[in-house]
Amino acid sequence: MKSPDSSEKKRNSRYQAILNAAAKCFMEKGYHHANISDIANEVGLLKGSIYYYIKSKEQLLAEIVFSAVDLYTKALSDILTSNENADQVIKKAVIAHIHPIGIEYDFAYIFLNEMQNLSIEYRKEVNTQIENYEKLWLEIVEKGKKEGIFKPELESRIVVLSIFGMCNWTSRWYRSTGKYNTKELGEMYANIILDGIKAM
Repeated sequence: MKSPDSSEKKRNSRYQAILNAAAKCFMEKGYHHANISDIANEVGLLKGSIYYYIKSKEQLLAEIVFSAVDLYTKALSDILTSNENADQVIKKAVIAHIHPIGIEYDFAYIFLNEMQNLSIEYRKEVNTQIENYEKLWLEIVEKGKKEGIFKPELESRIVVLSIFGMCNWTSRWYRSTGKYNTKELGEMYANIILDGIKAM
């Protein structure tokens, strides 16, 4: 594969800076209230110049959401390569699920709270990615039930959606200056979850 030349690298770097600026503006003002001028000002470009890099504000929202889903999916896929018992896997998975809220807060927040503003076409693509991510979680729960670690009568999808509900809500109140970091919160959440789903 041909390595990108300096102009392409510069363009990619600027595009990432625009994505970061968009995430910041969307989080601070909300997707509907933020505009292209806000994003251009944040990244130090004229409003007209930013269209060299992007087609629309919605494209930026979609790219932010796709990037976040990719981050979540890659982290969980890496965890699933281990041969640990399901209870240990789910603990690591819970920590990994809320970790982006601590390190990529803007992107995680936009994914969890602004995704509904995408058009139907974009949402279909995002929903496919989310369904694939959910399937990885279902594998963990099913594995635990087969191992006799988790209660066999549990409905696996309800377990997974409950975990998502608990973890995703963290984006609404988490602050990096608070008492606990995301790893500590993840460990607490995992203990609560395991107390509810582990077989006696």
